[in-house]
Amino acid sequence: MIDQGVDQLDGVGKEELASVTQIVLGMTKTSKALRIYLPNNPVLIGFISDLGTKMTVHLARYGELSLDVEQFVLRYQGGQVYENRDPKESIASRLHADGIRILFFDQGVEPAEIVAFLGVLGFERASSDDDVVTQLWERNLQHIGYLTEDDFSDPYLMTEDDTAHQQRDALERIRQSLVEQPPPAPRMIPKHLLMLTAEEEGWLRKALDVEGRCNGLDDVIGILAAIVSEVQEPELFADFTAILGNLTVNLVVAGDIPHALKLARFLDRLQKLPITAPEQRHQLAAALAGILSDSTVEVLKVALDTSEAGFDYGELKELLLILGIPALGAICELLGRVEKLKVRKLIVEVLVELGREDPAVFEPFLNDPRWYLVRNVVLILSLIGTPAALKMILGLISHREPRIRREVLGFLERTADAKAKTYLLKYLRDESSALRVKALQVLTRERLSFALKPILALAGGDDFHDRPFEEKREIFLAMGELGQESVLPMLRDQLMKRYWFQKGNEKESVQLAVLGLGRVRSRSALQLLEEARSQKKGGEVRSVLDQAIASHPARHGAQAGRGEVAP
Repeated sequence: MIDQGVDQLDGVGKEELASVTQIVLGMTKTSKALRIYLPNNPVLIGFISDLGTKMTVHLARYGELSLDVEQFVLRYQGGQVYENRDPKESIASRLHADGIRILFFDQGVEPAEIVAFLGVLGFERASSDDDVVTQLWERNLQHIGYLTEDDFSDPYLMTEDDTAHQQRDALERIRQSLVEQPPPAPRMIPKHLLMLTAEEEGWLRKALDVEGRCNGLDDVIGILAAIVSEVQEPELFADFTAILGNLTVNLVVAGDIPHALKLARFLDRLQKLPITAPEQRHQLAAALAGILSDSTVEVLKVALDTSEAGFDYGELKELLLILGIPALGAICELLGRVEKLKVRKLIVEVLVELGREDPAVFEPFLNDPRWYLVRNVVLILSLIGTPAALKMILGLISHREPRIRREVLGFLERTADAKAKTYLLKYLRDESSALRVKALQVLTRERLSFALKPILALAGGDDFHDRPFEEKREIFLAMGELGQESVLPMLRDQLMKRYWFQKGNEKESVQLAVLGLGRVRSRSALQLLEEARSQKKGGEVRSVLDQAIASHPARHGAQAGRGEVAP
């Protein structure tokens, strides 16, 4: 445990004491990491680099770093900078048990020396003779020194009347003597210990083969997960949670969805455990929320659009569902950018599932300036299909973008909600002729009788003649289908109308009336056509009437829809 609240001591400022505290904390983290990671692991390398930087800056600013070692405590200039009363985990306890009372670091200390020093402290001793002092002496660390309990038997240090200046001289003399000691000769390994039997060699080859096929990333994920699951110190938990989040981001950017999913699953499950503290839940949620961002969405979009067959879309779907509502904006953004149809369909399925309980989460995206994104949200809301989702869709009927209005019209065509069908009438006055035609076709095909009166108003309106012929055609088809016998008088007027000097208009008028009469399934409609043929003697109009009579349902004794055929 690091003491974070030490007041300023005589001759030592708070900044200096805080600097030492951070160095000792860094040594604690790195010592634990040395027991877990391989030497080339990026997490371990990062810890070592950070510790080396802090040590170098401190030594350059304040000079030699000297720590007094007590049984469970480390002190700097009398101020406590470390405490851990667990003998198995305490750095101070390990040093103190082997007689070390003062530990010092000189300018020029290399990261490799710090690693060697922490390596000695971080592992269980191999035998009763293999103590910390012996191991440090064998490594001959040039810039890391120590004084043991025996060193304080020096007369300079034992004299009660000695001044502080004399004691410093004694310490310097002892340190210089330690530095000048030559490194020990390398130990010779007996030759017979290097020999392997055939059975041992075979086993070793198999072990190497298995190791070669292992994915190192799986090991890293497993180790990080184990650390986060067990660590209790808030600062360490936050550090390792951030590492997991960043690693997941990098995996997503690299297109490695399987490993990204494995990490996201772990973070999500740990967040939901009842034993997880609220602050830890907040940190885990932040790590999950940071996985998708503008940069990762763009990279992921490219990876998804360019991926070959064999890409596991099920894993991508599970990953997006785990990220959930906090990542809704990024998921919608991904939907707006990705081009591959299969991926877009998958993302739509994810968003439908996420928004089913509360469609209002999509409301901010309905005002997005990108029409294609709004169109996709309309599709999602239509698939959700709840009254709340329907209300949000209907609010877009007058949207300025015709492609959005077309998507809403498509929803009204597909829905089975009778109340929603009435909103089709709004499209009869839409500024787009194509949308007006589409709405007329839907009303006609589904035989929605409530639309007859507005359609008759269109046919009798002053602007009817200015409409495209395709739209006029659909109006008369709808009139005949929805009105049946009730519209015969109006269709008769249209059929018999004379245009003495505008034969083209007369032909169009007959064509429209014939279209309407062709949908009126009664003998009366057929008789009206025959009457018109008797009055119109020849030309193209007579040909149109002949074809209409020949194909009329009543002529063949057919019965369709609501109208009945007379005998």
